[in-house]
Parts: sequence; structure tokens; C-alpha cells
Amino acid sequence: MIGTVPLVLLGIVLMAAMLLAYEGGLRLHRSISHRADGGNSESSDEGYVLSGVFGLLALLMAFAFSLALGRFDERRALAVAEANAIGTMASRLALVGADQQQPLRQALSDYASARVATGTAADTARWDRLGRDAGQLHDRFGSRLYQVIASGPADARTTLLVQAYDDLGDTAALRRSARAARLPEAVLALLAVYCMVGAGMLGYTIAASRAKHRIASGIFFLLLTAAFVTVLDLDRPRGGTIVVPQTELEDVARALARPA
Repeated sequence: MIGTVPLVLLGIVLMAAMLLAYEGGLRLHRSISHRADGGNSESSDEGYVLSGVFGLLALLMAFAFSLALGRFDERRALAVAEANAIGTMASRLALVGADQQQPLRQALSDYASARVATGTAADTARWDRLGRDAGQLHDRFGSRLYQVIASGPADARTTLLVQAYDDLGDTAALRRSARAARLPEAVLALLAVYCMVGAGMLGYTIAASRAKHRIASGIFFLLLTAAFVTVLDLDRPRGGTIVVPQTELEDVARALARPA
């Protein structure tokens, strides 16, 4: 659910929820406060609780950010690995006969272009469809490659060609798995709840000290919202503003599309 909501809308909703929780904390303290003295000691005790809440919130935010950034780096590394696998397969086509290279090179070029289109697809349904199309092109290239291999004697070249072909399928499968992996929505929901609870407790504590600081609190909530949205952005492979570049894969596809 959270993973499909636009980031701007999520940021606005979270910011509004924290502001409402802050104002609720202010009003709650006014409604239950009935003593005129001893306010400083009470505020000090509440400050310790508030520090604990925001300390835990910082820990959760750092954990979620680290996990999302790690998965972004993994997707980036796998995109480079797939470009290398396709480039290796293209170079090893020189091991087959000259009359057999061009059909294989064309089939590999079609597969590389399909993988580029798959990697840049933002919509999940389109990504699934393009992934299936790329898988069919991979199988078609493999069928031609194995026909070429079967037409000649088995030697060291056979091992090199088969290994390069297997690497194509392995890297594509790893990229599919990495793209499908997301932060658990329970973690994101807990993070949002802690943001709102922390905002409410901040309002309650500030009311106890007879100071509101709405502007400073609003800036703090804005920073929390920006951090939360950044975590979500990193966790969305192509649906946000922070996307994994396909530069290396695009370069390999263009090189294969040029006449040999």
C-alpha cells in the first residue's frame, strides 16, 4: 500500500499528521494540567522521555535509511554486472565461425535492448511484461547458440560460450529479485507512527514549559518528512526521483546495435 502511493502525497500527509499530533499534544497538556507550581520538574521529567522517543526514532530512521541505501547500491552493482555479462557474451561470439556470428550478434543485440527497456520501466505491470519479453529473447538466443555449438566438436570454446550464456540468465534473475525486494511496510508504518508520536510528545513537553516554538518545530517536522520520503524514494527502483542509472547497459546495447 505505502509503496504505491506518490511520494509527494505521502510527504504532505505525514507532515500534516505530525503538525496535528503536535497541536494535539499542546491541547492535551492544557486540558490535564491543573497545578500552577512544580512545572519545571515536570517539564524536566517529560524531557527525558522525549529524548528517549526521538533517540529511538533516530535509530529506526538510520536503520531504514541504511537498508534502503544498501539495496540501491545492490541494484546499481547488478546493472553493471549485467552490462559486463552481455559484453562478455558479445566478445566470446568471436569463438564461433564468421558466418554464424552475425545472427547470434543480432539476437544478442535484441536481448540487450530488451533488458535496457526492462530496467527503465517504472510501472510494475510494464516491467513484468518487458521482463517476460526479454526472457523469450534470451531463450531464442540460447537456442541459436546451442545449435551452433552442437554443429561442431566440443572443445574449450564450448565451455566459455556456455558459461557466458549462463551468466546472462543469472544476472537477469538477480536483478529481478533485487527489484522486487522492498522494505517491509510494517517497518515504514512503524516509522511513520513514531514520527507522529514524537511530534505529539514534543507538543506536550513544550506546552509544559509554556513555550510553543511552532516555527522551529515545523522545520524539524519538515526535516523528518524529508528523511522519511528519501528512504521511500531509495526503496523504489524506478518509481521515484532516485533511480539506478542504466548507463553501462545502454552503452553495451548501442555497441551491439552497430554493424560489426
